[in-house]
Amino acid sequence: MKYKEFLEYMEKNLEGYRIFTSKALQYQRGKNAKRAPKSRWNDEKLQKAAYGMWKMSMENLYNNLKREINSDISSAWTSYIKENELFEIINENISDLDFSDDAA
Repeated sequence: MKYKEFLEYMEKNLEGYRIFTSKALQYQRGKNAKRAPKSRWNDEKLQKAAYGMWKMSMENLYNNLKREINSDISSAWTSYIKENELFEIINENISDLDFSDDAA
């Protein structure tokens, strides 16, 4: 499975996708509020930055899974994801996710 296909699959099937992007957007809005008024981003740019956070996290996951699965066949990926209950694990991690600066 190629990265783009993996990304689309996760966005379509992972319940936590909307939660992640909502939290990421909230984080980006917080960062934006701290910028000087003339330097603040518009909503489109904030949305793009939040989606960039999603893509970066999925790219990291993809690269880790790629080493484990060692196949380009989509069915091998979907089987691995289901067998290892990755959706449940990822959803749980997303629900615990905190992007705030003082969470570190």
